[in-house]
Amino acid sequence: MPRFIRRLFLLSIVCAGASFGQVTGTFAQLAYGGSWQTTFTLINLDSVDLASVTLNFLQENGSPLNAPVQGFGNTSAYTFTIPPGGSTNVVLSSTDSTTTQGWATMTVAAGNVRGQGSFRFNLPGGQISEAVVPLSTSGSAVCIIPFPPSANPVILLPFDNTTGQYVTSVAIANTTNAAQAVQIEFDDQSNHSLVTDTLNLTPMQHKAFVTTGSYPALAGLKGVLRIHASTASVTVLGLLSNATNAVTTIIPISQ
Repeated sequence: MPRFIRRLFLLSIVCAGASFGQVTGTFAQLAYGGSWQTTFTLINLDSVDLASVTLNFLQENGSPLNAPVQGFGNTSAYTFTIPPGGSTNVVLSSTDSTTTQGWATMTVAAGNVRGQGSFRFNLPGGQISEAVVPLSTSGSAVCIIPFPPSANPVILLPFDNTTGQYVTSVAIANTTNAAQAVQIEFDDQSNHSLVTDTLNLTPMQHKAFVTTGSYPALAGLKGVLRIHASTASVTVLGLLSNATNAVTTIIPISQ
């Protein structure tokens, strides 16, 4: 067998085999109370094996968050099973008038699980706004030839702060047990730098901020936020609010 074909065959086995191991994903934001509710919808893609899943909820500082799981009670680590080919919803809901924010990790001991998180916000007029974000993973589990990681990884997040129309918020969490100094840069649509900063994140720390509140120079502008970090070390999410406070998600792009 030619060397290249043999190498391709072996790499395919290694990559495919990775999909049967433990899978970990993250949700860069969760919120409940104060008119907010978060729902995780998870699907077991395995048609044979039962999935064993644990959702871990974390505070802003990275310590465990005792979150209210609907139908279960308060817990910082919720473990459950999903039947083969089945799905389940995990709802974080509270009648507290104060909003609690944080983030979550998902660990799968068996099965092959993917899913999404949805943020529901009750608008003052009684309408409901809901935004959905997919489970974030550091990379694809199934591949043919694994590409080497970039020497200078960047996560791109479009932002829009058009006056009277939109405001962009950002959530970012350090998914590692080491402190990180994450360089960020907001550029306009012509790729001209507007704002640069360094986010000093302690281990497992989460930060959520309104871009125009933290960086007033971004008011009335739109463009791209460049986060100089890898999806293996941080998890990121953007939220776009319109003039009525309805929200939608902004999905990051890895470069």
